[in-house]
Amino acid sequence: MKIFFHLSLFMLTALFTVAVVAEDSHYKPFVVASVTPGSLAEQTQLTLAALENAGFEVAGQYTPVDGTNIIVVSNDELKKIAALSDRGGYAAGQRVSVSEADDNIEVTFMNPVYIQYGYHLEGDMQSVYDALVASLGKDHFCGAVGKKMTARKLRKYHYMMGMQYFDDPSELGSFDSYEAAIEAVENGLARSGDALSQVYRIDIPGKQQTVFGVGMKMSIEDEKNMDSAFQMNVVDFEGCKKRAYFPYEVLVDGNNVEALHMRFRMAMHFPNLSMMGKHGFMKMMSSPGAIEDALEDMIAAQ
Repeated sequence: MKIFFHLSLFMLTALFTVAVVAEDSHYKPFVVASVTPGSLAEQTQLTLAALENAGFEVAGQYTPVDGTNIIVVSNDELKKIAALSDRGGYAAGQRVSVSEADDNIEVTFMNPVYIQYGYHLEGDMQSVYDALVASLGKDHFCGAVGKKMTARKLRKYHYMMGMQYFDDPSELGSFDSYEAAIEAVENGLARSGDALSQVYRIDIPGKQQTVFGVGMKMSIEDEKNMDSAFQMNVVDFEGCKKRAYFPYEVLVDGNNVEALHMRFRMAMHFPNLSMMGKHGFMKMMSSPGAIEDALEDMIAAQ
């Protein structure tokens, strides 16, 4: 009896220790898969082939800034995980960047496990991470310099007092039905002559939920604050190329349309940035409002 008691106590202690270690592990937002010589076009094609051979479906691709191609992929596992959470559609597309970096080409992807905690997912994204590493490789983690981003911190993350959490999205509009909301987003993104464009669409199985990837590239100077290159010039200045921050997501959830507030989304991807200075958030002070206004106008102008 004593032996059984001590064995049970040992097993409980071991399980508790594993849970504590998992909670206390530190996560980085970006994973550098490889840094190799070559051309941007060639490495983009090799990356696409590697992802498709690993069972990922290419949802969309585009060039948010010069010298970078973004590939967004999904698969059944990502969609299944997305369907488990109320607003899981935000994580249905995995972002991969292929960028010129000095004389090399750098392939970087968003860390799915970082997204799992930051986006409050019920499912486990470790298998998605493993599949990406198996297909693309892993050189090192990147981002959040000097920050110890644990699962606990990511679940309740906001940059500072008064700034948005994951559960404080920009509520863009409501419609009579899910189908009407989808139509409004697609029509809005199809309009020419503005900064917004559709990069991808992913439907979440078993739910009236669809996520759109939105590109942002200014067509006139007045749109500078939402421009991808403008934002990257402020935040992407050290370490790896962090262009896999883009594209931005817009979520149709039932008859409602929303987007993560930039003051949450940008800060979660770049939690080490200061408020002030050359590369501080104040340099983009007008960007959150400009993005929110543009997205609201996008679905309102029918």
